[in-house]
Amino acid sequence: MVNGSAKNPGLEPTPEPTPESAPVPAPAPAPGDDGPGAIADEGATSMPAAAVSMHPVVRGVGRASAAAAGLSVFCLFVVMLVEAGARYLLSAPLGWNVSAVERVMMPGMVFLALPWMYVCAGHVSAGMVYSRMSPALQSAARVVAFVCIVVVAALLFASGLNGVLQSMALGDAPPPASSEVPIPTWTWLAIQPVGALGLLIVALVDARRFLRDGEIEDESEGHES
Repeated sequence: MVNGSAKNPGLEPTPEPTPESAPVPAPAPAPGDDGPGAIADEGATSMPAAAVSMHPVVRGVGRASAAAAGLSVFCLFVVMLVEAGARYLLSAPLGWNVSAVERVMMPGMVFLALPWMYVCAGHVSAGMVYSRMSPALQSAARVVAFVCIVVVAALLFASGLNGVLQSMALGDAPPPASSEVPIPTWTWLAIQPVGALGLLIVALVDARRFLRDGEIEDESEGHES
């Protein structure tokens, strides 16, 4: 006979899972938090993850600004490449390439990039000084910075628009066969007011968030807000 008190090693009960071995569910995202991949999903243009707190209009204008400035850089590369080939291979230089770079591409790289610089905090700032201020001084510094941005953007827009309107009224254009880029003068003069208007729009739309939190952190450069 088999002793009833003996245990069959093949019929041992399965141990119950302990709290340590039980799977832990992932925490639910906080309301309004779309996660670090939210910005990357909205477009191919790289943008700091902290920019998710900005208004969609601000992010949209910023991406358009980055695309326009990037197009200026690409056009500069193409013009210089074509000029080098035409000059040294065909002995037929363009003649207007310097004017195109100075009057169209370089202003496009600077003024059209202004909204993008605001969105990604790519400008020069005194973050080391700002981070050592008291909360009251930081609030005052944000107000001063916001006023300066709006005033400078408005002045750039007004002066640039005035030049565009005067050029259009006079029908200003380079003479034929000149070394100037063969387009009406107002077309390249419009670059400044367009970029300034973009900066003015993003600053005004983002005013509430900026005055509360300041500029976003530029993680790639160790920027501190």
